[in-house]
Amino acid sequence: MRKQIEQQIIEKAMKDESFRKQLLEEPKIILERELRMRIPDSLNVKVMEEDAQTFYIVLPAKIDPETEFELTEADLEMVSGGYDYSMPETASENPEGCNGGGGFTPITN
Repeated sequence: MRKQIEQQIIEKAMKDESFRKQLLEEPKIILERELRMRIPDSLNVKVMEEDAQTFYIVLPAKIDPETEFELTEADLEMVSGGYDYSMPETASENPEGCNGGGGFTPITN
């Protein structure tokens, strides 16, 4: 699911220069708007633009197994691509709660 979302955002940025500029300047705000989901304050969102002389490789976060930090099942689903971004938008549609795990909360405007 993450790859699909990234691809949609990239495609939109390639077609719409204004969107591309906004995405580079305010990535978290733009991503929240596009996903119609609140992103937790603790999660940083960065967008970088490659040029002809730069090639980026993004590595996943390294977690020290000696620490007491453990991921919840919802965290594991989110980082493994199992997060469902097509969640209901209101609590009445999802009685178990709207955030669906991973801290993302649907925006209901």
